[in-house]
Parts: sequence; C-alpha cells; structure tokens
Amino acid sequence: MQDDDLKGCALADVLERLADGNIGHRAAMQWLGTERYDDLVEIMHANGLRMPGHRDMVVTSDTRALLRRIARPPQKLPEV
Repeated sequence: MQDDDLKGCALADVLERLADGNIGHRAAMQWLGTERYDDLVEIMHANGLRMPGHRDMVVTSDTRALLRRIARPPQKLPEV
C-alpha cells in the first residue's frame, strides 16, 4: 500500500483497515511513525481492535492513562 492511500485518514480508519486486513502492518506502522511491532499491537488492543490472528492482550496502566488524557474532552477555560 502506498503512503498516499493513507493520507488524510484518521487513526480509527488506519486501525480498522489493518484489523480488516486491507493494509499491512508495515503501512500502519509507517503511518503511526513507529518502528516497533509491539507498539502497533498495543495501540490496536488499546483501541479495542485486534491484530489479525491475535488474542486480546493486557494494556499497561501507563497506556490507559495516556488514552484517557488524549480522549478527555477539552477543559472549558474560565471566562475573564
């Protein structure tokens, strides 16, 4: 798969394509900017998806905390 095919995709799009087998792990890793396969697997599992042929895995508490910080709605600033 070409990098151009993933341009403009959201994280969810890339992960779903990988889970469905529409893209390979190398394309997903390149889009995510990681060189470690283990990082890709953990990202997939942390987002509730599974790598093709993999079982569920334990997601570390550090990763869960990171996801909570990312997914938390923005704080409303006090009015001045």
